[in-house]
Amino acid sequence: MSEPSNPAQSNRRRFLGTTTAAAATLGSAELVYGDHHKGKPLRFAQIGCGGKGSSDLDNTVSSGGKLIAMCDVDEGRAKGHFNKYSKVPSYTDYREMLAKHKDEIDAVVVSTPDHVHAVAALAAMKLGKHVYVQKPLARTYGECMALLEATKKYKVVTQMGNQGHAGSGLKLWKKMMDDGAFGEVLELHSWSNRPIWPQGMTKYPAEAPVPKGLDWDSWVGPMEKRPFGKGFLPFSWRGWWDFGAGAMGDMACHNMDPAFWTCGLTLPTSITAEASAPAGVAYPKWSVIHFHFPATKVCPKGVKMVWHDGGKRPKPPAGADPGLNMGGNGCLIVGSKMSAMGGSHAGTPRPVAVGSKFDKDAIARESARWQGEHRKLKGTDHHREWVDAAKKGDINAPGSNFMYAAPMSAALALGAVALRFPGEELKWDDQSGKFTNHEEANKWVTIDPREGYNLDV
Repeated sequence: MSEPSNPAQSNRRRFLGTTTAAAATLGSAELVYGDHHKGKPLRFAQIGCGGKGSSDLDNTVSSGGKLIAMCDVDEGRAKGHFNKYSKVPSYTDYREMLAKHKDEIDAVVVSTPDHVHAVAALAAMKLGKHVYVQKPLARTYGECMALLEATKKYKVVTQMGNQGHAGSGLKLWKKMMDDGAFGEVLELHSWSNRPIWPQGMTKYPAEAPVPKGLDWDSWVGPMEKRPFGKGFLPFSWRGWWDFGAGAMGDMACHNMDPAFWTCGLTLPTSITAEASAPAGVAYPKWSVIHFHFPATKVCPKGVKMVWHDGGKRPKPPAGADPGLNMGGNGCLIVGSKMSAMGGSHAGTPRPVAVGSKFDKDAIARESARWQGEHRKLKGTDHHREWVDAAKKGDINAPGSNFMYAAPMSAALALGAVALRFPGEELKWDDQSGKFTNHEEANKWVTIDPREGYNLDV
């Protein structure tokens, strides 16, 4: 992968003035699409129709979207939906699709592997199209900042695909925090049972013939050209540095969401990673990443968050049952008054400790109280939330719009950089948009897309 010598400088101003506004609105927008779509479906193009793209496509249609064109570089993986929507034009290059149908569509859904998210979404946004992009928003800080800048510039309706953000579980997390149930927030943890694909590889797979129906060059997209190998597809791309974002990229946008949302977090000030081995060409088999975030309204002293994957888990907090089952995926907010834990995808939280000493009865009382509060809350459908907002031109309506999702994804991307230097504390500076104590780490803060692709806003 080609890396720029000073990767963050061009992105510095993109983030200034937005970190403190991540949970704020974009202000008034012209309702460009409101009149046009009154009572009509949202006309959209789909980029990526296999894997997660298949459900994104179907969910967008069922939420009020009308499929106008679709694209997938792997005809074998996309065959089911190419056949299902046989009257809809299909392509292998999203750039060609957008050029041909730009006047017929209002929105684009991006459900590609992680390394194509930013360039594809930017291409659509620059045409004035609303975008729904799978998580993580992008692989690198620089790509996330480009998407954030485009959000502010083009004022299109955006949504990242961390669907738990629209659920009632996250609403309960927020109510707990707003009601002061946690007291002082002492520490945050999040974890996942991922990876469920190979990681820890030390060399690329042997070159192999490109399968029939796969446009490998388009699949590689903005990254450096590389021979096809059987270890990349269909799902194993997540474990390679060039294409995926590892276990954290796959699940942290779901599992860290309650902590980011309730505490108003943006970018960390420092990161230290532990890993199974130094970085090679792939993400490590396991990792524990320590983020330190600056002060927010909710956490006036700042706060530490720890990410765990590959079989690693946090210990039960003080005051919890020592035998507490932490589960495969989750989020834990440790507070001075109460600690609560929820499962995957911003799952519904439950109190696991009241105070610092185990009190079974107190935990039971708090659990009953919050179960009652949860019954009063209603979640929404994540795709429908975006479709409805796009029809109205309401850029602030989607909960995981890019003003929120870009800083969160950028923080995770910086955590991935720390995995390349386990045991070393990397200090991040928002003003300069770079690590202040590690020039080698700054080489991985963004990418220099190959010819034919760009991050221009």
